[in-house]
Amino acid sequence: MQKAVFLAVIASAAVYAEAARPVARWDVVPHQRIDGVFNAGVVAFHEDGVKVEFDVAGEKFIATAPQLNDRTGVWEFFVPIAAAKIPDGPISVKATAISLGSEPECFVLPCLPLYANSGKTQGSSGVVTVGPEDSLRDAIKKAGDGGTVILRRGVYSLNGLGGKDRKYWTTITAAPGVGRDEVELSAGRPGADKLRFKGITLFCNAENVKYASVIGGENGATCCWLDDCRVFNKKGRWACNANVFGNRMRGYVTGGETFDMANGPGATLQRGHYVHHIASDVWTGSDCLVVNCRCDNVDPGKTGAHPDFHQSHAVAPNWVHDVILYNVSGYDCRCQGLFGIRLRDSAFVNVSFKCDNGMYSQYSDDMENVVFAHITLVNQTWLWREGKGPKGTFNPKDVRVFNCVFAQMGGFAALANGDGSAGLLVHHNVFYGKDKKGRVCGEYGTATLRIERAFADEKNHHYALPKGSPALRHGIALQCVPADINGKPYTKGPRPCGAYAE
Repeated sequence: MQKAVFLAVIASAAVYAEAARPVARWDVVPHQRIDGVFNAGVVAFHEDGVKVEFDVAGEKFIATAPQLNDRTGVWEFFVPIAAAKIPDGPISVKATAISLGSEPECFVLPCLPLYANSGKTQGSSGVVTVGPEDSLRDAIKKAGDGGTVILRRGVYSLNGLGGKDRKYWTTITAAPGVGRDEVELSAGRPGADKLRFKGITLFCNAENVKYASVIGGENGATCCWLDDCRVFNKKGRWACNANVFGNRMRGYVTGGETFDMANGPGATLQRGHYVHHIASDVWTGSDCLVVNCRCDNVDPGKTGAHPDFHQSHAVAPNWVHDVILYNVSGYDCRCQGLFGIRLRDSAFVNVSFKCDNGMYSQYSDDMENVVFAHITLVNQTWLWREGKGPKGTFNPKDVRVFNCVFAQMGGFAALANGDGSAGLLVHHNVFYGKDKKGRVCGEYGTATLRIERAFADEKNHHYALPKGSPALRHGIALQCVPADINGKPYTKGPRPCGAYAE
C-alpha cells in the first residue's frame, strides 16, 4: 500500500511514499521443547519504527521496542514465554510486526511451533552413549524422539540414520571432556528429520566433482540444527563445489564455524556463526536471517567462481525475498559485496564489509521494499546497475538507504538525486571516495556529508569513524536499531553513520 507523505528529515521539496510493510523474521529455532522462561525473539525493521504484537496460547503481549535478549545475544523484539503456566504440549506462538508511521503497515509472521514441557511429558528423555564401533542409527532409535545420543571419540557416518516422522529435536553430541574436533561425522544423507548436532565436527572429503554436500536432505521434507559445530571439506575450499546442506535440507545454524568449503551454510537461521576460508558465496537465498555473524578470507582461487558477501539472484517472475543481515561483518574478502537481482522485502542493517579486490556492491532489475541502514563499506563502490534493455535496468520501489558510510555510489543518472521520487530514497549518508587524481567523487542522494577517509583501526579491521568526525552525528535515529554492530547501545540524539557507535 502506498501513501504520500512528506519526510521532513530530507532537505528537499519532493513528495515521497511511506515505506512498505515491515521486514521481520523469527530468531528462534522451531520445534523446541521449553521449560522455565523462554524469550522468543523477532528481528524487525522499518524506517518509521516497529512494534511486534505477540500471541502465546491466546495471551497477548506487545513489544514496543527492541531489547537485548539474553538467550540469543541479539537486540530484538521478544516475548517471554513462561512454560510452567502453559499445559504441556504444542504452543501456538504468533507474531505481527507493525510499523509506527501515520498509516501503519503490518506483516504477519509464520506461526512458530514450540512445545511446553515443564512437566517433562513431551518426547523422550533417554540418553544413550556409543562409540564408533556401534550403530549410530540404533542409538538414535533407542534414545527416542527428543532423546540424546552421546558420542565417544572417533569417526561416524551420517548415512541412513532414520526417523523422518520425528516431532522433537534429537540431540547428537560429544561425550563430556571430548573436544569438538575429536568427534567427527562424515558426509551422508541421514534420511532423518530434526536431528540436532551439538559441539561436534561434520565433514566431507570431496574433490573433482560438480557438487558435494555434508548433510543431504529429503527434497525439503527434513530439517537439521547445527549447534556450535565445525563443518569443513577435508580436501579444501577449491577442491569442488562443496556445501553444508544438500537436497533442500532446511538448516538452522547457531554458533560454530564453516571453513574450507565452496560456500557458506545457506541456512534459514544463522546466529553467532563464523564463516572463513571459502571460495564463493558467503550468504545467499530467500527466507533467511543472518545475525551476529562474521566472515573472512573469501578467495575463489582458480575455480572461476564469482563470490559475493551476500547474493540475491532470481529470474523473473521469481524473487529473492525476506532476507535479513543484521550485525554482520566481513573482511579480507576477494569478492563482491551486496549483490542482487530481483530482491524484495529485505533488510541489511549494521553491516561492515571490506573488499580486497575492488569489486562492486551492485543491484539491478526490479527491487521492492528493501532497507539498507548503518552499513560501512570499505574499498568498494556501490552501483545501481544501468544495463542495456529492460533486463538490466534498475527498477526500484520503496528502496531506502540511510545512515551508511560509502566510498562512492554511482549508476542511473536519472535517479542520482536519490530523493525517492523514482522509488529510491538515499539520505543521510557519508562519502569519502576520491578518484585517481585525488578529486572527490561519487556523492549520491540528499543530506550527504563528505569526509576524508579515516577509520579507527584498519589494521585490526575496526572500521569505526574516528573520534571527532562530524559523521558520528550525521545519521538519524532509528527506533528498531538501538545498538551498533557490536551490541553497543546508541545514545540519544543524532546517530553515527556506518555500523559502529565508536
